[in-house]
Amino acid sequence: MRILIVDDNRDILDLVQRVLTAEGHDIIIARNGMEALQREAEHVPDLIVLDINLPYLDGWEVCRQIKARRSVPIIILSVRAEAVDLERSRNAGADDHLLKPFEINDLIERIARLSGTPPA
Repeated sequence: MRILIVDDNRDILDLVQRVLTAEGHDIIIARNGMEALQREAEHVPDLIVLDINLPYLDGWEVCRQIKARRSVPIIILSVRAEAVDLERSRNAGADDHLLKPFEINDLIERIARLSGTPPA
């Protein structure tokens, strides 16, 4: 499966990319909101893992714009945990909201659930 990972934290990008590549996924990386929209249009990923606090364009706006064009599962990955933040994620069209710090196995399980495929 082709997965777009969007985060401005290099450590998170490296960890998620390494683990999901080992799980057999093709990973595309973006480090800001504008790059996320560009990569999504170029590569048409099967699933997106998206941070909220991004340079240039926040994750909620990225989610809204992508969901306006097509239906793709989007998992928000963020430190923002207030009820209003979870509501904003739902309103933007996100399919799930995983809080940082997170267990990598939890992310793998959520990806499997949203994609309908078992983890490797």
